[in-house]
Amino acid sequence: MSISLRVLVLLRFLQTAAYISLFFFSLIKLKEPKIRRVAITVAVYIAVAVSYCVLLFAYGQELAERLIIPIEIGLCLLLLIICSADKWAVSLFVMFTQFYLYLGICYLSHVCTTEASGIIYEIEYLLYRTVMFGALLFFNFKYLRHRFRRLVDILAKEWYLITLATFFFYVLEVVILYIPRFYWYEADNRWYLVVSSYLVFLGVYWLIFQIVSAIEDKYRSRERESILSVQNKMWEEQIEVQKNAVNAARRDRHDLRHHYDTLLSMLEGGKTQEAVAYLSAQTQRMESAALAGVCEHLAANAILSRWAARARENDIKTEIDASIPANLPMDEVSLVGILANSFENAVEGCLRTPEGTMRYITVNIAYSVYNGAGKLHIVFENSCTDNIVFEGGFPKSGKPGGGTGTRSIAYTAERYNGMVEFTSQGGVFRTRVLLHL
Repeated sequence: MSISLRVLVLLRFLQTAAYISLFFFSLIKLKEPKIRRVAITVAVYIAVAVSYCVLLFAYGQELAERLIIPIEIGLCLLLLIICSADKWAVSLFVMFTQFYLYLGICYLSHVCTTEASGIIYEIEYLLYRTVMFGALLFFNFKYLRHRFRRLVDILAKEWYLITLATFFFYVLEVVILYIPRFYWYEADNRWYLVVSSYLVFLGVYWLIFQIVSAIEDKYRSRERESILSVQNKMWEEQIEVQKNAVNAARRDRHDLRHHYDTLLSMLEGGKTQEAVAYLSAQTQRMESAALAGVCEHLAANAILSRWAARARENDIKTEIDASIPANLPMDEVSLVGILANSFENAVEGCLRTPEGTMRYITVNIAYSVYNGAGKLHIVFENSCTDNIVFEGGFPKSGKPGGGTGTRSIAYTAERYNGMVEFTSQGGVFRTRVLLHL
């Protein structure tokens, strides 16, 4: 075996390692710190590549090719352990799926080459694989990743069954292509088995996709109902508050003459301090009954006002700077859901802090338009404890069934091609939401 041919075989191995890494990075969620973990993975891959190069030049192509499958599996498992923040079932699903697609691309590249062996074969084989790998990775990054990450959030134990099915498909394809001999060492008399297996593979994946899509639709429907329920509840409470304020105003107008008589009597009797105290009490009562004017948007104003009142009832210092226009181009249900969930989480976070701690909530909301594109930037900051645990970028709730609020916020942000970020540092919890309207 010539040196040139061995170099091409080594390039094929490096191409496979690069494909494995990029395929995983296109779908999985990386652990923190990301840069460090990626650097460790690259170092491990370089070490494995050097070892494989030594093996190839010392013992020849056939032995190196027989070891390629266990080496690839080992590389994938190392990548999962080092980098993947997903559950094992999800990571293994990605691994077996990419192996299965990898085998199909290799077989198709082999079929498309014009030469049976030699340097020309290896060059053509590498070129075909490069084109197919590139197309698959582009599809993953451009179209598949967003939907796949949504499914990771929705599905739970279902991943175990789906991963098991993917594993069986991979084993089936290995048997077809590598037993009794590797397919490139004999005449192509197994193409019908390969085609049949991939037709079944695509059929099963399509079926899984349809089932999961139905689950996702139900999830969206339930989440929307939850947001609607929150909005309706808030509106009912706010309407009741406004009714009470109107009734109080009517009573005050009716009793205004009596208040004047009382004040006049106090002043005539020289009771100036009592008159001042009486007038201050009446003024404070009227101010507390009025609805705060937080912003121009009616729904946002009602929700922010109501939650600000709740926060102050619990001795939580609250500051709100909200610039939300009345004609905001956004579904009111979605906006109310984000504000109500964020404010509720902020209040609960403050109440979990020890007694005597400075409890506060600051809200900053700004809407801007640039080149015809609107952006809504929402930031909630509140005091919190230092033991908040994050899982998958979301704060882990200690309540039974908790975490729905933060998931709902993230879901709404995705609908508007935006982003959401939850962070906790130095006793300050921050919820940041950016929406493209």
